[in-house]
Amino acid sequence: MMTGPVELRPRSTGEIFALAFNLYRQRFPTFVLITSTVLVPIFGLNALLSAMAVILTVGNLQWQAPQLMPGGAQDAAIAGLTAAFNCVGALVWLLGIFWPWAEGALTFNVIEQVLGRALNVRASFGQTRRHWASLWTANFLAQIGIHLPLVVVYAALIGVLGVALAAPTFAVFGADFFASISPAVAVAVVAICAPIVIGALVVAVVLAINWTFRAAVIVGEGASSLQGLSRSVAIARGNRWLIFWRYVLLFILEFVVTAAPSLVATPLALIGMVALLPGTPSNGINQDAILPPGLVVTVLAITAISLISSLLLAPFRVVFTTLNYLDLRVRNENLAALLAKAPAPQPEAPKAEQAPPAPAPSAPRAGANWQDVDLDKLTPAQRVGVLFNRLRAEGESAQTLKALALALKDVGDWGGALDSLTRARNVAPSDPEIAYNLMVLYLERRNMTAASRMMQEYLRLETDPNELAALRNNPNFRELLKE
Repeated sequence: MMTGPVELRPRSTGEIFALAFNLYRQRFPTFVLITSTVLVPIFGLNALLSAMAVILTVGNLQWQAPQLMPGGAQDAAIAGLTAAFNCVGALVWLLGIFWPWAEGALTFNVIEQVLGRALNVRASFGQTRRHWASLWTANFLAQIGIHLPLVVVYAALIGVLGVALAAPTFAVFGADFFASISPAVAVAVVAICAPIVIGALVVAVVLAINWTFRAAVIVGEGASSLQGLSRSVAIARGNRWLIFWRYVLLFILEFVVTAAPSLVATPLALIGMVALLPGTPSNGINQDAILPPGLVVTVLAITAISLISSLLLAPFRVVFTTLNYLDLRVRNENLAALLAKAPAPQPEAPKAEQAPPAPAPSAPRAGANWQDVDLDKLTPAQRVGVLFNRLRAEGESAQTLKALALALKDVGDWGGALDSLTRARNVAPSDPEIAYNLMVLYLERRNMTAASRMMQEYLRLETDPNELAALRNNPNFRELLKE
């Protein structure tokens, strides 16, 4: 067990993997328990779904025999199994909404562990419960965004494979349409689809990299779902190739861990299934009646291998992602210096017999002594990190939100800047500076309707004649003043 915090410094890819293995080994029971609370029920139900699918597929063919399913019993059995299959599938989907919470709880546990504060499973879930909605929403939006380009990939691949495989196949059987497809047409289809597939894959990979750290941002910095996505983009910006190659190595590792057991277990399960079948039907045993149980056993064996592999790999993947999040913040935002300015946590007093349990340690509050941080000396990306943590430590204030909006705008996150200014306006609706900044932001995005509305809002709120005169003399606003 670790007794102190991990040194926060830029690390190489090898050091990140080594640290991830070290944390994973030391906290293995806790990490696996956090993910198992969701994954074990989900994989158990998925195993049941696989078995039911085999029974429905094979049984639908075999129950045609009147001696096995006389009368209307076949239809009733299939209808009952189908209804049960749909109910179990709905339950799997329902349990899936808990996974982002488990991912956030484990991420929070890793962050605390790096800072030298060990949490148990209950504390990890308890201290991230308020982020559950944000975690789920961010995960839902990210999955939609990542998979939309993949839909294009699937459609293009289906088109290419259809031309490549169907044409010669149907030509053999005399289908005139497919037989008439020339090699030039097939090549043209591939030439058109190839750039689409490559482009869609690149978009999906970039989006996956951009949103990799959404859970870490939400539980580590107290961001909302949309803030978590935009903040993750800001962290990844400028480091996408580094993140990409690190996750390529992680994928290779995961493939080796999952593929090797499956390659061994699947043939063994198939051999065992065949062994269940009698050599000849003369002994009175119906082979058709034995085949479905054999397939079910095979599916369950393969599912068990998948479950064990996932239970081992899922925590490591979250640990690896969290360490990359901290590493990039150390590189780009000088996280170590910010944490050094935060007050050290007070040691816990010895527990008396009647004393209530001490509260669980809080999340890392990077930069609690905000007066010691000179924002003017930081880069825009560093200011974003500091201001996000200030909001988390002190709550929302118009001044902090305005500063965050300017920092997000400087790093190119226009959506995050707009969101921060909108929240600032909700906090301080009478602040003319907020209306002014919104007007400038809308004007630069060429949203003239919104910019004009904010111009009128600013003219209504601003009482300083010098500021009003400067506005009217600014040539950038002449177009808005004419309206």
